[in-house]
Amino acid sequence: MFRFFALVFVSVLTASALPMKIACVGDSITEGGNLANPAVESYPARLQKLLGTNNFTVRNFGVSGRTLLKQGDFPYWTDPAFAASKNFAPDIVIIQLGTNDGKPYNWKYGTNFVANYKELIAIYQALPSAPRVFLCSPCPVFGAGSFNIDPGTVRTNIAPTVRGLAAELSLPLIDLQARMTNAVWFPDTVHPDTKGMMAMTAVMHEGLFPTGSEVPPTLEFRRLSASSVVLSWPQRWGSFYPQYATLLKDTNMIWIMIESTPPIGDGTTIRQTNVAGGPLRIYQLRRP
Repeated sequence: MFRFFALVFVSVLTASALPMKIACVGDSITEGGNLANPAVESYPARLQKLLGTNNFTVRNFGVSGRTLLKQGDFPYWTDPAFAASKNFAPDIVIIQLGTNDGKPYNWKYGTNFVANYKELIAIYQALPSAPRVFLCSPCPVFGAGSFNIDPGTVRTNIAPTVRGLAAELSLPLIDLQARMTNAVWFPDTVHPDTKGMMAMTAVMHEGLFPTGSEVPPTLEFRRLSASSVVLSWPQRWGSFYPQYATLLKDTNMIWIMIESTPPIGDGTTIRQTNVAGGPLRIYQLRRP
């Protein structure tokens, strides 16, 4: 399955002008809300680093607080980012909206959610660039939620609706609700922190380039100095991120995500540098 998808995707690349343009449409989670440096830490910024600049241009069109519902308190439809995302002439559109629709005063218009979503999809599909549209179920909202967002509405109403739309319209689904399940990544219950964004970028990469059930490769390891190493692995395994452990045990090893620098791809290989002083470290690739 992976090889078939990859061949199709490469044929699209060779048939269109490079670099391929990816529009990341969404709310504050796409924009990079609560991150110290969204221009570096947000998933669109990380995805650009991961894919490299030779073949892809990734643009962040996320805006805090925006809803998919036209009758929501801050609809994406009326924001300048919506017009900008269309003018970008994207080849791929990743839609990550729905979290703010989970606020009770927005979800009271929830009967319009499917119609509004279908209209948004149709508008992007009708662009002269004829982009491929990817739908994202919203990330989980943890605990009692924050920012007036109801976790149950997001989980039991909005996420299943997005999944159903993707199936009905035969569009690819990136199921963030099912994949971003580590509450530690969401310190304010809604927004991923920098570790969460690294995981989210890997999930997005897998949505674009599925790897199926293949076994991931072993990380290659090269020491740069007494205090740093570079890890590398094949580009198509961008759906994994590296971890390290300092103590080898038969069970219950403690693995730590490497977040000091973002993984950087060149179209063939992904590399990530890491501080390596102190105890001996063991490395592995992890799929979020």
